Amino acid sequence: MSQENLGSKAFIAGEDLEAYRRVKLSSGNIVYADAGEEFIGVTGHKAVSGESVTVNLRSASRTYKMVAAGAITAGNTIYGANDGKVQSSTSGVAQGVTLEAATADGDIIECFQNSGVAGAIDGASTAIGDPAVNGSVSVIFAKQGITDATTSPIIVTAPYKFRIIDWWIIARDTTAANVKLVNVSTDASAVKAKGTTNDAIVRGGDIIAAQKDVASGAALKVNASAAAAFDIFIMVIKVA
Repeated sequence: MSQENLGSKAFIAGEDLEAYRRVKLSSGNIVYADAGEEFIGVTGHKAVSGESVTVNLRSASRTYKMVAAGAITAGNTIYGANDGKVQSSTSGVAQGVTLEAATADGDIIECFQNSGVAGAIDGASTAIGDPAVNGSVSVIFAKQGITDATTSPIIVTAPYKFRIIDWWIIARDTTAANVKLVNVSTDASAVKAKGTTNDAIVRGGDIIAAQKDVASGAALKVNASAAAAFDIFIMVIKVA
C-alpha cells in the first residue's frame, strides 16, 4: 500500500548506526553516506543492523543535529565525511551550513542542509510540489561577511521566483542592531534584534505575507538599523 511521510520515515538499518549521521539507501536499507556522497536524511537515534531506524528526511524545511568529523566554525559550508559525519574540507558537493561551531571529532552541532538548486533530488522538486509525489526541497541563500547593512545590500538577485520560508542571523560582533528583510524596496519581514555576542544565532522576524514571494530578477535585500557585522541565511522554495 502506498503511503506518505512528512519530515521523517522509518527504515531498516543495513549496518550499526549512530544518531545524527547522514545516511543513504543501499539495497532498500539505510547505511552511512561517506565522504563526498549524497544522502537522503539524518538518523534520529542509534540503531543496530536489522533494527528500525527513523530518518529525518533531507527534504524537510528545518535544521538538523549532525555529527562533525573535526573542528568547524559556525557559519561554515559543510561537506560529507565518512561514517555519515560532516566536515569543512571540500568533498563532493556542498551539503549545508553550520549554525554552531564544532571543536573536535564527534561534536554534535546544529546545521542547515542545503538541497541545492537542481531541478529535483530523489524525486522531490525544488518547486512547490504535491506531497503525494515527494513534495519540495528547500534552497538556502546566504550572505556572509556583512559589516554595514544600513544601505540595504542585496542578499540575492532572484534566479527564479521564490517564496521566503524562514531566515536566521549569525552575529559576527557585539554591536546591537535591528535587522529585517526587504523585497526590492518594501519590508519583507518584521525587524529582529541581532545577537550581541559573537556567533549568536537568532531566528529572523516574521515574514510579511504580502511580501513572501520574490519575483524572478528582483533583489532580496537586508537592512540593519546600525552598522554591525553578521551573516544571514534565508530558506526559500521555488515558486513555479
